[in-house]
Amino acid sequence: MKSGFTLIEISLIIALLLGLIAVAFVGIGSYRKGADKAKCKMQLAAVQKAIRGKANMENLAIAATLASTDVFGTGKMINTEPVCPSGGTYTWTGDVPAIGTPYGNCNHVDGDTTHVLSTTETTDW
Repeated sequence: MKSGFTLIEISLIIALLLGLIAVAFVGIGSYRKGADKAKCKMQLAAVQKAIRGKANMENLAIAATLASTDVFGTGKMINTEPVCPSGGTYTWTGDVPAIGTPYGNCNHVDGDTTHVLSTTETTDW
């Protein structure tokens, strides 16, 4: 009797490997979405810190006009205006926000993933 694998055994192994590969691809996709969301929110937090710094340096009151052109650019608080890694669009308020209110937000929504900042995320902003 010869030893070896039957066609059914080989087919079963191939099917199991394809199933594992599919699970890995799904996991990688959700990991990427989460990483993009985290990067987007970190960029919004960095902009918020820059806005607070600019307002403090120039002694600006809350609701004072502070256009994005005053914040982004060479030699300004942030050299280049950030871009959402998922393709969302940032909108800036154009004035110094009150504590707990973000200067900008992202409109990206992908199924159950959203980059819109919630009130709990901006409580101490």
